[in-house]
Amino acid sequence: MQKIFYMLCCALVLLCGTSCEEHMDIENRPISQEVVTPNPKIEKLIQQARQGEIEAYEALAVCYRDGDGVKKSLFNMMTMYMLSCKKSGKDIEDIIKTLDENNPLRLLTEVLNHVRIGEAPQEAVARLRSVSPADAMIYDAIYAFECMNDTLASQQLLKEAEAKGSDIACVLQILLYEELGNQELYKQSLHKYADKFPVLYVKLGDLSMRDEKEGHWEQAAKYYTIADNNGMLTKRGARALSSAFRMLEKEGKIKCDPQEMARLEALVQYK
Repeated sequence: MQKIFYMLCCALVLLCGTSCEEHMDIENRPISQEVVTPNPKIEKLIQQARQGEIEAYEALAVCYRDGDGVKKSLFNMMTMYMLSCKKSGKDIEDIIKTLDENNPLRLLTEVLNHVRIGEAPQEAVARLRSVSPADAMIYDAIYAFECMNDTLASQQLLKEAEAKGSDIACVLQILLYEELGNQELYKQSLHKYADKFPVLYVKLGDLSMRDEKEGHWEQAAKYYTIADNNGMLTKRGARALSSAFRMLEKEGKIKCDPQEMARLEALVQYK
């Protein structure tokens, strides 16, 4: 069980204006309506987050927690807190412990943070079922996967949890497909959920960076830029985006803005 929760946290650590004057039509890429027309408060916080400001990450986390100016999202909340922790050196588990005792993420953590699923206290499971039935189905899905060795049942339970509104179930589906080595479903899921959870664009950028098809540098840059435009560019993503722009400049396709390249380099300096 602890491994599953660790995988979820690692996904956030690893995933997670344009950066060049000639920007390859990046600003015309399809993105969600929330990003196209954010309210002034969210737009300001995003611009501050793009500069790596810890307070902006934490403020955006609260916005995602409460649905203030953005669609309420446990995973996007956790993403912003993870980015804050990577910048400040804090522990994400300490942040989670400060959440309201009825926050689904805190309850889910209490249930999942055990070596084995059987060690999860049933009173905690019952409380999670009461507060967030959809997220409680994650417990059932992992139980099926870990204790019953029933991958199909686990996948179905995660899909049902997603249908009932669980953000975390969406991401665990991606991780499960990766764990099972199903690259087709893994990539399909990344594309399916990336608009909902923009940090996933970092992972799509990583896949494009490794691709050998013509135009893969441009595609990777577009993906990383979408994450950046949502204030969710991770240390890994900032480093990769910088590399992609340098390769494109070397090929004579763009001319990089030194100030933007310096901003990306500053984002790479996370702890």
